[in-house]
Amino acid sequence: MARIYPLFSSSRGNSTYLGDQNAGVLIDAGVSCKSICDALTSNEIPLTAVKAIFVTHIHSDHIYGLKVLSKKLGVPVCAQETNLNILIDRGFIDCKCELIPVDNESPIFADHRISHFKTSHDVPASCGYKIEYPDGKTAAVCTDLGYISETVISAIKGCEAILIESNYDKNMLEYGPYPRMLRNRIASPFGHLANDDCAAVLPWLLENGTTRFILGHLSQENNTPEIAEDCAMDALIDSIRDRDYTLMTAKPSDNEGAVIF
Repeated sequence: MARIYPLFSSSRGNSTYLGDQNAGVLIDAGVSCKSICDALTSNEIPLTAVKAIFVTHIHSDHIYGLKVLSKKLGVPVCAQETNLNILIDRGFIDCKCELIPVDNESPIFADHRISHFKTSHDVPASCGYKIEYPDGKTAAVCTDLGYISETVISAIKGCEAILIESNYDKNMLEYGPYPRMLRNRIASPFGHLANDDCAAVLPWLLENGTTRFILGHLSQENNTPEIAEDCAMDALIDSIRDRDYTLMTAKPSDNEGAVIF
């Protein structure tokens, strides 16, 4: 059965494992190598099960542990070529690490096919990933995007499970402690996805086959799990939770167990 393990998910660090106890891939390594290894062990996933690390973009909450982790595991690092070049130039990755660009191909690791789709974020390049499992089921990791573009819509349509960004509550951001420049950056088309913008796409996704929703990358200053979930459920008012769909909010850390589909 297909599984998603949202090991870490917040503005302070992100890493998601997709696969099972035998084989899978990591999306991002935004916390320390030790923390990721401990989280895998807590979920009964041996380190040898990780066949590759995919990078969405170069912000530190997605690559903080990448250099040490990729060296420890001895697995390829996959990303857009722009990001691979930056990782090399800035010393964020071991020079001996195998690098695989995803721009024009969809790598396959242990019968898991991973394809990328471009997202809008304030970096030279950013993307989300769609994973096709050996049994044919599909899932997507879709965070760090200022808005949901037609490219994103096309990529995630029909995925049975999606980890999707629900980063901030607009009122909390507007009246919170952040300076105006940072608030404008977060709310821009190249920032992050607000709760209501995330919620607006959920009914459409449900109609097109998505039955497992994971709300991720929540801001710890401008959001709460309760507010994010309430917003999502309001949008899904015509459907019944735990019958028509499941909904969970990924915690910043200590996420044990998988979403199975």
